Amino acid sequence: MDVIKYTSAYENEWNAFVQRAKNGHFMFQRRYMGYHSSRFQDESLLFFQKNRLVAVLPAHVQGETLYSHNGLTFGGVLCDAAMTFLGMREVFSALKVYLKSQNIHALVYKAIPACYHQLPSNEDVAVLTQLGAEMTARDLVSVLDLSAPRKYSKGVKWAVQKAKKAALEVRRSENLSAFMQIMQELLQTKYRVYPTHSVEELRQLARSFPENIVLYGVFQGQELLGGTVVFVTEQVVHAQYIGMGEEGKALGATPYLLDKIFSAYQGQKRYFSFGTSPGPPYINEQLYYFKESMGARAMLQERYLLTWK
Repeated sequence: MDVIKYTSAYENEWNAFVQRAKNGHFMFQRRYMGYHSSRFQDESLLFFQKNRLVAVLPAHVQGETLYSHNGLTFGGVLCDAAMTFLGMREVFSALKVYLKSQNIHALVYKAIPACYHQLPSNEDVAVLTQLGAEMTARDLVSVLDLSAPRKYSKGVKWAVQKAKKAALEVRRSENLSAFMQIMQELLQTKYRVYPTHSVEELRQLARSFPENIVLYGVFQGQELLGGTVVFVTEQVVHAQYIGMGEEGKALGATPYLLDKIFSAYQGQKRYFSFGTSPGPPYINEQLYYFKESMGARAMLQERYLLTWK
């Protein structure tokens, strides 16, 4: 098996493979990865067997460690339906030889959550386990099955009815600036952090992926009270950001917004993902309870460390 470092000469081949991968995601497209390329030393890799592309690995290198990928929510080896356990073992064997040749002695691997698997795709985790990799983190991913009957808590049902009485409206919006201002104020007040994306970065990505990155706003008349930016993939609608101002919160706008989105994608997509919450021992129980009150339950997002001499 040949391992080749990604260059722009492989862009079309890379993107086409991501498109057909059984665990693909639009954020592995080079147009998406390129928005923050200045922050990371790219070391993405392609794996060829008898001149046929069988896998790709979005990655960057820092010191003597390869990461898959700190600029992305999750990563890992992308493969098509033909990949088997033995085939994945060959991928990791070739990867290890390649990384040794580059004086890289560790791999930090963020496995792709199962809800994004269009076909079962845990061959990578099975091989990592066989190789003695250490699991260093196990975060909770709150996921709602859109094909199942919705069961809300009493509090959620009450909030939805309150928002309806206030005549709130949920609709698509392009006003990312106003929404991200709400989002930034919330994150600064509550956690003293900034959004992962700047307004311009998010606007650029939305232009590149108009069917995949969508802002849904909650309006009272023409006033934007808050909303959510969702990342839409083959079978998952993921809430990248959810933010609501104080007036919207008082009117029950967040549960109402989510209920509308669930209805909009029911029958089209399989899952709605609220994203991760830190795993044990620390869990933001109040935030996690809210996700559960909307019907979400836990999947896992795991991180592994594999080292060698």
